[in-house]
Amino acid sequence: MNLPPPAPESAPLKAFQAMAGGGPPAAEEVENIILALDQSSNLEHALAWLRDRALEPRWAPFRARLKAAVAVSRARRMSRWQTDPERRTLRVLFQVDGPAVGLHPPALAALLAKAILDAGLPLAMGLEKTPRPAVHLAHPLPLGCPGRAELADVGFTRAAGVPEAELPALLNAAAPPGLRFLSCDLVPNHASPAADLCRSALWRWACPGDRLASAREQVAAFLAADRFEWAKPGKSGGQKAIKQVEIRTLVLGMAWAGATLEFRTAILSGQAPNPQKLLAAILGAEPAEITGLERLGLELAEDPRLLHADRYQPKLHNMYEDAVLLEAGSHIRIVEGDDDEPLVLGGNRP
Repeated sequence: MNLPPPAPESAPLKAFQAMAGGGPPAAEEVENIILALDQSSNLEHALAWLRDRALEPRWAPFRARLKAAVAVSRARRMSRWQTDPERRTLRVLFQVDGPAVGLHPPALAALLAKAILDAGLPLAMGLEKTPRPAVHLAHPLPLGCPGRAELADVGFTRAAGVPEAELPALLNAAAPPGLRFLSCDLVPNHASPAADLCRSALWRWACPGDRLASAREQVAAFLAADRFEWAKPGKSGGQKAIKQVEIRTLVLGMAWAGATLEFRTAILSGQAPNPQKLLAAILGAEPAEITGLERLGLELAEDPRLLHADRYQPKLHNMYEDAVLLEAGSHIRIVEGDDDEPLVLGGNRP
């Protein structure tokens, strides 16, 4: 497959990043750089990139000028973001392995954003007070755990310019080690975030041979029990204490395939048990003994917003009517006189 080159919109940002390695730009170059970043919708990306770096005092004038330009650009973007017909939302399926498993969720989201920008795609900025790239992970992946089918919602300022089926190859060409894109699916902008739809997670654990027999017995006993309490360290009344937590209902299923155990855990109100600690409690082991755990995927509930899409679609007919009424002017006639006399609405103007 012949992959298209990065979009020209990404060139000003890449040129700025390359230039910044040599120090702040000369005074006569500042306005041209700001203009190029603005025209390519990269002002906020450039400011976020600078924010993540320790800057020398001599950067202060340029950063102040960039922040002023971002304030103007952000106000313009925020005023039309919700009704912008150009913006797109993609649900991205990807793998996390190797060096990427050691990243906390914000760092993983930043890695995804960098790969998207490096591929030359029109990544949008979020709506936070301090905007970050619009990459929103689904349920967080535990630190140190590989993910075979992770999800993220990504906002684009416009269509990518290539079919969704070709995006994974384009992204993988720019992805760092440990990150691999599997698919990119366009979803309506009004769709619920993937993080809000997560209902369960599927895990896989390769049991060491020397504990396989006992692990099978302990899993069988757990599945046969109606209740299973886990003595979890915590706090009670501000003091350290051991709390008994019922975990049987948090495990939706467990099954062996040879020496490999697969199990599914519930995600309730966005919360889920730590799978390493949960499995250790079932097996009567220490969490550090549970190694090689990986997440195979996330199960999403049906999206209620997509089931009632008509509630979220722009009401173009009403918008047209409102525009006609505003253009025609007011038809309210105020009648002066006794306070008891009513206001007359409509009718011909005097």
